[in-house]
Amino acid sequence: MERTIEQQLAAGDRALSWTVGVSMEPLLHARKSTVVLEPPKGPLKRGDVVLYRRPAGEYVLHRIVKVLDGAYRIRGDNCYRSEKVPAGWVIGVMTGFYQDERDTYTSCDSPAYRKYVKTVPLRYTALWLRAFPGRVYRKLQRIVNRRRGEGI
Repeated sequence: MERTIEQQLAAGDRALSWTVGVSMEPLLHARKSTVVLEPPKGPLKRGDVVLYRRPAGEYVLHRIVKVLDGAYRIRGDNCYRSEKVPAGWVIGVMTGFYQDERDTYTSCDSPAYRKYVKTVPLRYTALWLRAFPGRVYRKLQRIVNRRRGEGI
């Protein structure tokens, strides 16, 4: 009988999984990248990529952007919104990955990966700036629609 990722990690084993979605691009690509996950060993830190499970049952693989008391502020590399995640939701931490169906393994301890992690805050700023005009437009649309509804 095949075990779930959660069962493998709870047993102290390593787990492999494909990624789904675009939230961790450009590092990981949907259905092309494979991540290596291990159970958390010790305190997690800013920059760690963790797998957590929301109460609705969905698994999410995102990066810790801030360590809080008993929780983490977590966001995907390709997202501008973050989420507060209780420490109890975290079930694994990424220790490496195979990018784009390649056989080449990249460890999270490698210099190339560490170099990428240093660029994440800059990438987030660029993403936020690219999304800003659309957010302003939608906000103005809501204001205009609200005023029209009030008969002003």
